[in-house]
Formats: sequence, C-alpha cells, structure tokens
Amino acid sequence: MDYRAYVLNEEGHIIGVHKLNCADDDEAKQQAAKLLDGHDLEVWQHARRVAILKRHTRH
Repeated sequence: MDYRAYVLNEEGHIIGVHKLNCADDDEAKQQAAKLLDGHDLEVWQHARRVAILKRHTRH
C-alpha cells in the first residue's frame, strides 16, 4: 500500500517526505522509524494519519 512519512521541523511544518510502499500500518511504522534523523515524522496513508514518531534526542 501507499504510505508517506512526512518530516517535520521544530514548529511542526513539513520539510520533507519519504514515499513508502508497505503491506500494512505496522510495516509502515517500522520503515519510517528507520528514517528518524533528528526530526519528528508523521506517517500517513492517503488522508489517514497512521502514526507520529518522535525524533531521538540526546541529553
């Protein structure tokens, strides 16, 4: 199925997008988690938000 992982800046604005072709929501979340690089991600399938993934932070 067709999913998108939107990269968000600190203000919550979209600054990038990754297209994902996954069998289901769980696979889409797993694939998107591999893309976390200091920015939050929102995973969507068409008009349905699947997940919000928070960036990893180091203190």
